Amino acid sequence: MSQFVVATFPSEAMATEANKSINELRAAGMTVYGWAVLGKDSKGRISVLHRVADSSHATAVAALIGGVAGLPAGPLGALMGAAAGGLIGMSADLTDRGVGRELAEKVSHALAAGNGAIIADMASEVTLSFEHRMKAAGGTILHAG
Repeated sequence: MSQFVVATFPSEAMATEANKSINELRAAGMTVYGWAVLGKDSKGRISVLHRVADSSHATAVAALIGGVAGLPAGPLGALMGAAAGGLIGMSADLTDRGVGRELAEKVSHALAAGNGAIIADMASEVTLSFEHRMKAAGGTILHAG
């Protein structure tokens, strides 16, 4: 079973540096289906700094990113952002996996201007290793619920 885990960082540079840890997890044979490094500029715009996703999980990762990016524009903006990110055809999968508006809201609120985040879709058994590495890199872990 896979799940989304989010780590936020005080800067985009720290998030970008922590990205190397995910490559190390994959090199060690751990299953990380996809992830994205996000940044938030001084005007509140969220951008994707780096993204990697297996084709079977790419739409789910993109949908969560789109939802996060659309939240500052309100509920309609979040819906439009999620659709633009690829939610169409994947909404049932995200709902079944417990990913949705709540997690996107947490990420959006946690990201201040200049902050960074990593959103990752991984096998459940990799979660603790991911969280440990992200905390060691200065990140804060966000969970839905």
